[in-house]
Amino acid sequence: MVMQTDIQEPTTHSWLGVLAIALGALSLVVTEFLPVGLLPGIARDLGIAEGTAGLAVTATAILGFLAAPVTAIAIGRVDRKRVLLGLTALLIVSSVLSWNAQDFTMLLLARVILGIGVGGFWAISITAAAKLVPPEKVHAASSLVFAGISIGSVIAVPAGSYIGAHSDWRQAFLGASVLAVLCFVLQLIFLPSLKMKQGVRMGDFFGLLKSARIRAIFLTVICIVAGQYAGYTFVTPYLEQITRLDTSIVSGLLFAYGVATVVGNFVGGTLAGRNLHNTVVATVWIFVLSLAGMAVFATSPLLAGIALLVWALSWGMAPVGTQLWLFNATPHAPEAAQAMNTSVFQLSIGLGSLVGGIAVNTAGLQSSMWLAALILAAAVLMVYIVGRMNQQPAIA
Repeated sequence: MVMQTDIQEPTTHSWLGVLAIALGALSLVVTEFLPVGLLPGIARDLGIAEGTAGLAVTATAILGFLAAPVTAIAIGRVDRKRVLLGLTALLIVSSVLSWNAQDFTMLLLARVILGIGVGGFWAISITAAAKLVPPEKVHAASSLVFAGISIGSVIAVPAGSYIGAHSDWRQAFLGASVLAVLCFVLQLIFLPSLKMKQGVRMGDFFGLLKSARIRAIFLTVICIVAGQYAGYTFVTPYLEQITRLDTSIVSGLLFAYGVATVVGNFVGGTLAGRNLHNTVVATVWIFVLSLAGMAVFATSPLLAGIALLVWALSWGMAPVGTQLWLFNATPHAPEAAQAMNTSVFQLSIGLGSLVGGIAVNTAGLQSSMWLAALILAAAVLMVYIVGRMNQQPAIA
């Protein structure tokens, strides 16, 4: 049984409510990926290896993986306004703890709490936003929430890198705390009661996993996302220590990376509308080659910079294709599929940053890009497999 959204008549605050949800999504993404830009400072200040500091990303992702399906089931028909406020409160607690962390244990605890908020929020935010607007505006509401996620990914790492270069890394989490409080207040004011007729059941997830096609799509997502974060988690120290770029230049490049990612979202959507399979095939091949280029041209600032931007463009395109695959394959279970996709995505972030950290600690920073390219090569194979399976009908 799938979730019923019981879409209500829009109120004068409907779009402000959608905006509040979108800002919450932005805040969560910013806070989740701040450590990527702060990695050198965290490692230096807490006296740990950079590969170990990468666990600050891994811990959040692993808890996000667990929290998405658990939250979707546990909340049942509970008013979604109350759920979103509770999850945003976890974001506030996590940010304040990170701001005050004096050792790595306290930082990890904060990141675990954040993971619960991330998984739960991502699992229900799109459906909650859809309840606020009439059916013909659901696409626009969903796009606004996704825009929050994209913009968060644009500003998180370069902002962290800039703050880390000019101040104590904890100040970044002070800023995140302020943003989280703002999100909470806006949700409290502008979100109406969002009651549900029925929630997601455990059987919905098992029903999805019975399909070989769905399993193949999720395995493709794992390869793409794990490959991304095996390299991206360590991109700041990589550019500083291997490519030997000044921290201000790194911040600028990472901002450009974020912008290119957003451009990739739109390019991927446009091309996928014309030919979905060919778009995904081209995307993963470009992905592999750009990561290999990062490794091969590591000591050339110009060529490494070009490879970085091509990498960003392909990363922006990739989730669009896999999301469309999943949407087309699960027309009768979209909410359960969204929760599971969130779970798989977060698990893949954790796996990627974990294996990337192991590679960095054992073989050096440059190994992270080679490892990322290798994992993406597996994604190429999975894309061809899914392409053949897509001849099958969608699951009922």
